[in-house]
Amino acid sequence: MRPKDLLNSIGSISDKHIEGAAPRRGKKREVLTLKSRVMRCAAAAACAAVFLTAATVFAAAYIQNSINSFYLRHLSPEEMAVANSLAEQYGADIYFDGLKSEDLYKQYFAVNKLVEYYNNDEIREKAIRALTPLLSDEPYDKELSDIDAGAVSDAVSFALSVLTKAFDDPRIIRMADGSVVFALFNDYSDYGTYNQIWTIKDDELRVLASFNEPKRYIKQILPSPDKRLFAVELISNKSTYIEIYNENGVVSPEIIDSARIRVANELNLDYWQLPDLENYSTARAIEWAGNDVIEIHAVLWNDKTSMGAELFVDDVIVRYYYGQGRMEYKILTPE
Repeated sequence: MRPKDLLNSIGSISDKHIEGAAPRRGKKREVLTLKSRVMRCAAAAACAAVFLTAATVFAAAYIQNSINSFYLRHLSPEEMAVANSLAEQYGADIYFDGLKSEDLYKQYFAVNKLVEYYNNDEIREKAIRALTPLLSDEPYDKELSDIDAGAVSDAVSFALSVLTKAFDDPRIIRMADGSVVFALFNDYSDYGTYNQIWTIKDDELRVLASFNEPKRYIKQILPSPDKRLFAVELISNKSTYIEIYNENGVVSPEIIDSARIRVANELNLDYWQLPDLENYSTARAIEWAGNDVIEIHAVLWNDKTSMGAELFVDDVIVRYYYGQGRMEYKILTPE
């Protein structure tokens, strides 16, 4: 029986015991002495303790098994929620144990999760001591689809840059207000980085933004010239999405899909929005054209059937003015 099923069966047994203990009609109710009541209560408490212990053990095993089998190319919100639940129950020790594993996937996962304990000085310092010996001179090739020792060492180097408060890794963005912005699980997939952005401001770590399907991966974070804004390029294996944030997390509308809809309207075309929210469009180049103006060279597609997408603009230059909330675009090669 699977642990989840066993937990369900334990819950059912409790209901049966409650029902079985109810007085029945036509039967004389038994009068218990004080000693008998104490003995029965003790026995019931012992049974409850056994069931609760069993439930806890099997729940822990069930959660641990979920973490052990996570799919590294796509960490789902459910899998990360399981990891957080496990940590809430058993603390950071589960990740320190993960560092000792011979499984590189578990090591990589544990390294990244330990960064989340930045606000706890005791655990942060313990993590620094545990991670430092894992640094390696082995070259890191982020083109590899599987986690290797170089990827683990790279994750360790990044984690130490945060935990030691050096913030000297080039993937950590220093903003104008003194805060830093970064993502964890860097390059864990050939598509990009895990879809959550963290910030440290006034020496406190917190989540600045989390992204849902289909924005599975962060491809890059681009700070504005004055470091007061940053653009996030997010991708799935089908689409590109671009959003702009300020230092406090105030976000712009998603730019690529907004441009796709506006260009389709200009060309008098129907535009389609699929239930999976894919836009089938891409960005060839992204750059800041000013402190609050981003310019995107995009390729736009319009899904007209359930089987695939149809290209309708191969080249368009999109400019978005964050401060004004205004978009401009120029079609270069309409179909």
